[in-house]
Amino acid sequence: MASELPDHQLECNNHEDVFESYYDPFDIDDGEEVETSKAYQSLDQCMKTEIDGIIGRLSKDERIQRLLGQKEKSKTAYDKKIGSRQKGVFDKQSEIANDLLQKIKGQSSNFQDFEFFDFYIFVPKFRNLGKQTIDRLKDFIEENQEKDSSFLQDIQPDISDSRVEDHVIRNIKTKGSKKTFHKNEETKMMDLKRRVITEEKTLFFIVHDEAHFAPVKDNLVDQFINDPEVSKSPNLILLQVSATPYCLVTKNSRIPNENCLNWFSKEDASDYFGIKDFVKNTLELGVIESDELEEGTMRVDSTFEENIEDKSDFEKYLKDLYKKCNEVKPGRLKKSEKCDVLRAARLHGLIMQYMKGLLEKANIPSYIYEQHFQQRSEKLSKVTEVMLRDIDKSMNGKGKMILLRVMEIKDGIFFADVLRRMRALLKLDDTFSVVLDISSEEDYKSGMDSFLNKEAQFLERIQSWNDGGNTRYRPSSFKDLNNLPVILIVCERGKMGITYPPSLRWYDLRLRYSTLTGVTRGAVEQDFGRACRYQSSDELPTILVSRVAYKRLFPRKRVKARKTDFSISSSNQRYNETVEINDSNGIYKLDPDYPDYMKKGGTKKQFPTDDLDLTPYKSWIAAKGQKGKEQKEHCDYGNLKMWDNRYLLVGRPQIGKTGAFMHLAFLIWDTMKRPKNTGPKDVKPIEIIEFDEDITEADCEKVQNLEHFERYPQASHIKLLKLTKPSVSPRYGDPNDSNVQKWYLVDGKTYPFPECLKTSSLLKRMEPTEKYLQQEKANASIKENIIMGSTVTVRLEKVNSEFCAKSLSKNQDFSVNSEMIEETYFYSQIKDIG
Repeated sequence: MASELPDHQLECNNHEDVFESYYDPFDIDDGEEVETSKAYQSLDQCMKTEIDGIIGRLSKDERIQRLLGQKEKSKTAYDKKIGSRQKGVFDKQSEIANDLLQKIKGQSSNFQDFEFFDFYIFVPKFRNLGKQTIDRLKDFIEENQEKDSSFLQDIQPDISDSRVEDHVIRNIKTKGSKKTFHKNEETKMMDLKRRVITEEKTLFFIVHDEAHFAPVKDNLVDQFINDPEVSKSPNLILLQVSATPYCLVTKNSRIPNENCLNWFSKEDASDYFGIKDFVKNTLELGVIESDELEEGTMRVDSTFEENIEDKSDFEKYLKDLYKKCNEVKPGRLKKSEKCDVLRAARLHGLIMQYMKGLLEKANIPSYIYEQHFQQRSEKLSKVTEVMLRDIDKSMNGKGKMILLRVMEIKDGIFFADVLRRMRALLKLDDTFSVVLDISSEEDYKSGMDSFLNKEAQFLERIQSWNDGGNTRYRPSSFKDLNNLPVILIVCERGKMGITYPPSLRWYDLRLRYSTLTGVTRGAVEQDFGRACRYQSSDELPTILVSRVAYKRLFPRKRVKARKTDFSISSSNQRYNETVEINDSNGIYKLDPDYPDYMKKGGTKKQFPTDDLDLTPYKSWIAAKGQKGKEQKEHCDYGNLKMWDNRYLLVGRPQIGKTGAFMHLAFLIWDTMKRPKNTGPKDVKPIEIIEFDEDITEADCEKVQNLEHFERYPQASHIKLLKLTKPSVSPRYGDPNDSNVQKWYLVDGKTYPFPECLKTSSLLKRMEPTEKYLQQEKANASIKENIIMGSTVTVRLEKVNSEFCAKSLSKNQDFSVNSEMIEETYFYSQIKDIG
């Protein structure tokens, strides 16, 4: 396809000018909807077809096959160790938890007024974040139960008998009419609301994690935390937690200023390496567009940017292809059409970068593979080549992680498929893993299941490094992939809060931020925050950013000249004054959040001077969605009231907020003299559901008490129950009747008890009523002439046997003895036998 299209010279503006006033829908915050035009889909499909063709031609090149030869797989002995997690709490986490406890004590009533303590965590709607939080809460409870076995014992008596899933609630309402026998998020929230209102002696500590996310009126969390009854409940402590809390601290905030705590002060010294440290390191080195991938820096891949920039050969080619695919008239493209071309250039340009990088890794000369790319003569960047070369540089099967962020699931699926096909073609299957993480509000595939199929060759080393070679071990989180050479592709939204392993070495954001128009400070900080961490013996990540992102995010000095008039001795003098102004750009100059959530309160926007300064945002106001768009109203819109039992913890990404608020839960429980239960004991009887042919779907809907019908029933509760006598079955009889027990258990009968058959209506369908009336007369006559042990010939409509549910024959003459008549024919007129 590439060779059939000539390059046309088309004039267009610089990319930054193109998008000056155009909102780029692909540089958005986690959770926002992405709309893809049909025109882009056509261009995307054309490029996918072209890439498929390139791989096909490479696979048929005999020169490549000869160079690769027959690579023999060598058995590697992997280091074995038993995986262990960090136990205990860090000093800074303990300090933060104690500071929060003091604030709570200053506002709340005496903890000794309560007899019970319970703990809940609210998280955004994404399944991956919910699962991570559940796992952490399980570990937290288990660890503290080693100190005191009564800690939250009602939630988790032991790790194999846990109800933690009920105490982590995702902010999502059930869609459609999904029927399930385990609690959905709405059911869990309704149960919690009922308990908060009715259990006056229970103190509820609720953490709203990632509280900045989707602060929309009438969503599940808003309906709970801002419910009038719940808000004023004296037995509730609500802690909201966020790295980007800007929409929570407006003029309409419900959180008192004295209840807010920032993790760091300006005087704090720490080993934490955050976004400002990446910026500082990069500026100190002086060169942003460099092929050197120094740890703890941000880098622009200049070769990649030149390959796809305005008027490059690739960009011109895509414009022509776009017009051909969509029958666009000759001439300039519209702004939205240029956006489509730019997006395709970034995606497919980067895919071909990785393809060429893998070919270089396999030592295939460029003069051999370049001809298969035909007109695609874009250079391989040194950045891509070095990442792929060093991904498995360590010994014993160990290596580093490349984290690659894409926005669309279909793009991620195609990217992963290309990498796996190239890996197989070049016989690199055991060299590095390819994991695809798909996360949305309902579907969740973390890629961990791929180690049972597409990536099964890497399972042995993961088992060795995490559980001493235990063949039953399965990785469950990204942290379990530490030291594995892997390209992890994350798709869709919802990446806030996710933790990656220390072996994360390169964070590839080259597909993101082709423009920052419409992008918020919160979105950028959450995205870049995945690379933040505490410094250790492991190398810090290098973040690859777009050129546009660099120009906007990095603070620069600018010089401004101004004329000043003044008078000396009645004569006018003029001179030019040069003023140097700092921080003309920088992440703090971006709008803090989307205009649907907050907007400036005065005539001039106010921005902070550093990452600790939240004061300017207190002049902004909670907003209501603009006209013409889907109405999104901030949950604080129009609010003028604050609640003393509401608190805010602000901490940068990956700084340890989860450990701090979980330790706070322990401190509150300890301050309350360690109550043994999470609420008053009120065990409700379980309603048994017996599935039967006669039970309709409507009958199932009548079941009201599903408390103990979760996916994982509570074993401790089941042990407390007494066995009840089974109910009478209209078909098989009363199992409590000794005659019925003898019929089945002693005599071994396999057909229903006779008394049941006399009253059952199941077999009325077998014969008309008139026929049975005739049979009754014939049956009476036969019985009068029966002599025990004699043989008579009987003409039967139907003959039935205990060995068959249906008739053996019809309208046949045959001989039966009187016993058979008694045992078989006598029962044949009973309507249930038919």
